[in-house]
Amino acid sequence: MDLTREDDSPTRKPSRFVIPVVAVLGVLLVISTYFGIRKSRSDSLELMRRQGAALIESLALSADNAIKANSFFDLLIQEKFSDLAAFLESREGLDFSPEELADFAVGYGVDAILIYDDTLGLMLAGARGNFVSIDYINSMVLPEARKLVQDSSRFFDLQTISGNVPGDISMYYLEKTSDLQHVIVIVSDALFYSESKKNIGIGYLVMSIAQEIGIEYILFQTEQGIVFSSRKIGPILKIEKDPFLNAALNTDTVMSRFYDLNDREILELVRTFSSIEYGDGLFRIGLSLDKYNEIIGGFDRQMIAFSLVMFAAVVLTMMYLSGKQKRANLDRSIRRIQTLTEKVFDSINSALIAVSREGIIETANRQFFELFGTGEEELIGKKWDDLEFNEAVPFRDFFEGGGNSIETNTEYSIGAEAHYFLVNIARLHDPDNRPSGAVAIIYDYTHIRDLEQAAQRRERLSEMGDLAAGVAHEIRNPLNAISIAAQRLMSEFEPKENSEDFHNFARQIKSEAGRLNEIVTRFLSLTRSRSNIEPTGEISKVAKETSELLAAEAEKAGISIRMNIEPGIRAAVSEDRLKQLLINLMRNAMEACSGRQGEVGVYLRKVAGSAILSVTDNGPGIPKELRDKIFNPYFSTKEKGTGLGLSIVHQIVEEFKGSIEVVSPEEEGTEFRVTIPAK
Repeated sequence: MDLTREDDSPTRKPSRFVIPVVAVLGVLLVISTYFGIRKSRSDSLELMRRQGAALIESLALSADNAIKANSFFDLLIQEKFSDLAAFLESREGLDFSPEELADFAVGYGVDAILIYDDTLGLMLAGARGNFVSIDYINSMVLPEARKLVQDSSRFFDLQTISGNVPGDISMYYLEKTSDLQHVIVIVSDALFYSESKKNIGIGYLVMSIAQEIGIEYILFQTEQGIVFSSRKIGPILKIEKDPFLNAALNTDTVMSRFYDLNDREILELVRTFSSIEYGDGLFRIGLSLDKYNEIIGGFDRQMIAFSLVMFAAVVLTMMYLSGKQKRANLDRSIRRIQTLTEKVFDSINSALIAVSREGIIETANRQFFELFGTGEEELIGKKWDDLEFNEAVPFRDFFEGGGNSIETNTEYSIGAEAHYFLVNIARLHDPDNRPSGAVAIIYDYTHIRDLEQAAQRRERLSEMGDLAAGVAHEIRNPLNAISIAAQRLMSEFEPKENSEDFHNFARQIKSEAGRLNEIVTRFLSLTRSRSNIEPTGEISKVAKETSELLAAEAEKAGISIRMNIEPGIRAAVSEDRLKQLLINLMRNAMEACSGRQGEVGVYLRKVAGSAILSVTDNGPGIPKELRDKIFNPYFSTKEKGTGLGLSIVHQIVEEFKGSIEVVSPEEEGTEFRVTIPAK
């Protein structure tokens, strides 16, 4: 690849291209300015529409609340009068005197109380003062009382009636008694009521909102016409004659249009609104476009001025850049070389790190960061000897040795896992061929080592299988004969002397023969191939049952069993073999806890399509130098151990197409973590 081709080519003279490029840029700036202005107008108008939509939505919500407030206010007034009427009706025969009714009127803050019989004759009346005329009240309320008596579907009525004097307005509450023999009328001043109704009504709400700057009008229109409006806007079309309004009445969304109002264009937004009092109709809000046009005009001028400035800046920049063309070409070539170097650097499968002669880290590739779990900010510029993993690469020994390269094997633990590295260190030189530092390539061959150990283990198992096939039969025959002979000695022979010693020896012979037979059975189990695909089993159930089975045995030994088993986990495994695996691991953990306040944990969970079974203990742990040997057949640190339990566990895990990992911190305790593909 020729990386210097651009630099070797003759530099073109840019002067003849300046005018065409400037012309093209000028056209592009004009086009971009035009479309920028259009986009600005569109965005501003859309923003105005959204603000108007939010306003009309708030208006509709406030109108609905105002209607509810009116209804609630009426209900409160009605309940007040109804409570007084119920109190009056509680006296048998409504046997009151005018003075008593007058006292009740004063106590309840009403003007007068009147009681009519079933023929609407005035039985009793009482007023709270001399200025309240009973005759006048009777003339005003009698027509309403007659309507109430004639309407059998109504039992009470609340009326607001204006008097003959300007500003005189009263409330009349009429209620039939439960026996329908009387009508109770309560009269009160309605000035406060009417003023309050005005202040919480829709009309007051509309007038308040319409005073905001930029709002031309607010009106509510039904199919019968305008119900209320914030101002006179002249004759308008009915809803059925205006296609836009007719469409807005049949949709739940806010619609908008440009509308001519007195030869002025405004933005009108329309929303449906429905209430019991007014029926179905439309809220219409007209928004002034004067401020919008003013802002848009100013923005247009700014865009044009900005475009001219940009055009001048681009021309000056082009003139400046044209004089720097050679430098730009050189920079591009350097960047291409650097990019290629970085790609090659990161494409190396092994970890790579370079340090200066003083041991300062200058660079490292992605594989190094991933292997040691660090980042570029935490590494570059730091001294190698100050890092916690400095023993993984012996830079100090290399610099002190004086050679040009070395190759060595190192072992280093990352977390709880041991890693095995093949490290190749070579010396770096500066342009004057003086030593300037060193570069190390670190190849992690831990996986290959694990594969080799697994292959060796399988080879040993194969050899043991051949041996087992040849001697198992020969061993079991004499074992059976010894066991039978011991049984017969115990049951058929009774020595005259030393009988107890005789039976003890016979039982010991039988016990040891049984133990030898169990060792042979486990030996054969270890070497027997079980590669057939097993039906899917519920490993959660097996784990729970097995743990509960061994809990009694653990309790006798003073060991507690902790379980956290996620239910419903299934896998294509043999339940019997899984049970055998778990028993071996749990008994191994229980033996590790003997002689102390032991605790064994059994945990099962499903993570990313895999079942993870963990058996933990708080024993002394497994020394680092023994972890590679514990799965080897016949390797045991126990005085009476056979060294077959963990070998069988490893074989079962391989049958399940899973993996097993040993985690044993420096302090105490051990965890055997088995990962099995789950269904």
